[in-house]
Amino acid sequence: MTFDDFVKRITAINRAWKVAREDSEPYINTHIANALQQQKSAWQVEFYRAFPASVWFKADLDNFPTGDVFSVRFGDQTVKSTDGDSKWNAEHIPKHLLRTLLTETEYRIATQPKVELCH
Repeated sequence: MTFDDFVKRITAINRAWKVAREDSEPYINTHIANALQQQKSAWQVEFYRAFPASVWFKADLDNFPTGDVFSVRFGDQTVKSTDGDSKWNAEHIPKHLLRTLLTETEYRIATQPKVELCH
């Protein structure tokens, strides 16, 4: 899978997750939304593992001052999503999911500040 394909895939499932969690049907806004979030998080970690020199997780303290949510960063180049949006990150991932999906060593390395690299 290419770099751009990962970003497009993650963006698409993130949008589906947001729609599902806003649905009025309890099964959809809980079970389906949770499954979509879990899949998105797994793809974000797969993205990191496929491109460890270019992808990292940065705490988004501007939008989540508690440090409980990370932005999936990938350098200074943008990727066009399937609907034409310019993406400079591969969405967000909650810290608790990131810690569950990465080993402790991966977590320490993946959350270290990196110089903004082009892919």
